[in-house]
Amino acid sequence: MKIKKELKNINFIYDESSQKFNLIDHDGNKIELNKIYAFAFTRFVVRMAQKNWLRDKKNVDKHEPNIISLIEDEPIEPNQTTFQWTQEVSATPCASNESV
Repeated sequence: MKIKKELKNINFIYDESSQKFNLIDHDGNKIELNKIYAFAFTRFVVRMAQKNWLRDKKNVDKHEPNIISLIEDEPIEPNQTTFQWTQEVSATPCASNESV
């Protein structure tokens, strides 16, 4: 069985019976890879795609000026990693199945 993918300037063909991967461009130039070299080429392409994908990673967690705080006049810090708990806690311990 042959698996084919045709694009504008190149055709990809994988023949399962011979286990060969062929790249044929629009001029008729052909590259034939066995299954080991085809796998190595695939790993190379994936690594390059990951490198290019992660290269210019933009910061998506930017502070929006229309965010409102739950407490009035509290400054909004977009890089905040800790929170202050202001609710009063009972001094007597409770069992884990009791409500607070």
